[in-house]
Amino acid sequence: MTLQHQFLAIDEGRQRLHLIDTRDAAAGWSRSLADFALARDLQRIGPDRALVGFERGFFELAISSGEVLRVCDRWMGVTAACRLDNGDTLVTGVDLDFGKNGINVLTLDSDLVQTASARREGDYVRLMRPAGAGYLLCTNDHILETDQGLNELRKLAAPGFEHAWKAQRTADGGTLVSAGYGAFMARFDAQGRLASTFGGAAQLPAAMREEVAPFFYATFQVLDNGHVVVANWQGHGPDNGAKGRQLLEFDAAGTLLGSWSDADKLSSLQGILVL
Repeated sequence: MTLQHQFLAIDEGRQRLHLIDTRDAAAGWSRSLADFALARDLQRIGPDRALVGFERGFFELAISSGEVLRVCDRWMGVTAACRLDNGDTLVTGVDLDFGKNGINVLTLDSDLVQTASARREGDYVRLMRPAGAGYLLCTNDHILETDQGLNELRKLAAPGFEHAWKAQRTADGGTLVSAGYGAFMARFDAQGRLASTFGGAAQLPAAMREEVAPFFYATFQVLDNGHVVVANWQGHGPDNGAKGRQLLEFDAAGTLLGSWSDADKLSSLQGILVL
């Protein structure tokens, strides 16, 4: 299947942010992320507005043009930023609470005033997503589910998790996880038991394994039809675009439906936001 998506794309290898249309290579725009180091997180927060988390905070931009509209530049070590329905923003990272080492989730109101802070021991976290009354924290080889105070509720783990990147609660109460260097997707049931995996090299059709080259499954997005779109990051640096297929799409059962790449435009696709 030829993928037909318009999406925002963080190219970690070249430190650029793109608006891409897979149907038209000339469409969209591209901008440098030199002023927004280590951008990792993407969220749509309006019809023409996106939130982008980066190492020192987050910024908001116009999707249609790439124009930066608002910046919150305040910390070091931010790994995730998430806008809530009430207008608050959750900022997650390591050692953010000025002198108190550990993993932090900070709450900012709509005026970007910090109103709450939660902390737990730890020195590694990637994308965070709310789950019920708490959070899902990606902490390398397992997913830590916590309450709002970052107190542990349970751990979700699968063999092969290494720098697990993102965990998301699904409508049935389960959790979907991208395994990082494990290069597969994992589904957990509502009780936290590993239910299935998909997308790993051994699970792909033999004829497609070398072309796809699963290396590091980073950001993913569940589409309205249940399909799962995954960024297949290929390594640090500017010249990785021909190493594998950069954008993969699986059906709800985990069957690979198609892929997309543009080695001239992208090196290492890490963040995606399908529009």
